[in-house]
Amino acid sequence: MNEPAQKCEEQIISLFQDRETLVCQGWILKKMGGRLLVYPLYYKYSQGNIPDNIQKCEEISRWSGMDCVFRIVEHTNYHLSSILTDNGYVLKECGVVGEWTITEDVGNLYAPRKTQDSLLLKNGTEGENAEYVMADVDTVIGIKRQELLFLPDGNLPDAGIGDILRFSVDNGITRILADIPGKEELPEQYGRAGFHRSYLYRCYQKEEKSSKEQED
Repeated sequence: MNEPAQKCEEQIISLFQDRETLVCQGWILKKMGGRLLVYPLYYKYSQGNIPDNIQKCEEISRWSGMDCVFRIVEHTNYHLSSILTDNGYVLKECGVVGEWTITEDVGNLYAPRKTQDSLLLKNGTEGENAEYVMADVDTVIGIKRQELLFLPDGNLPDAGIGDILRFSVDNGITRILADIPGKEELPEQYGRAGFHRSYLYRCYQKEEKSSKEQED
């Protein structure tokens, strides 16, 4: 079990308090971006038959009118990928999570500037513990909770990463997690900025049958 990655996933899930969360047989289900994301973090503790559990998740997704997508972290759930494949699922996408922790050298490099920072910090809605990092009044690029910053889409230009690190130093952020979809390795610009590759994840979704296949 990849416990460090599991803990990171738990932290990421907890940031989205405004999204409906369900639990099915020990798996966490989160409604995200028009999809029902299944996080099978507690696979070895789940009860019952795994194919039956998959079917229950699918039923919940149908009730919600959303596609059912399983997000599996590397070095966990070794057999679940093959079980999903046997049940008609295919690998739809992958991504890598990068992690950055502040050091004294980084703090000196990105010391506060006299000029106005290009990023803004917006308070969450009532009852939320998170704040939102905004590129402008309408564009959220990060979610901040205490000293942690999460970037839900880490596909940023080089200059954007520099702004985020400077913003982090200015606002007491000591740790950043960046979800970078479509990558299996940490992009070069992240490595230059001091990030390290934390873990890879893969997303599985049931392959839609063509009209001809459905008729057959």
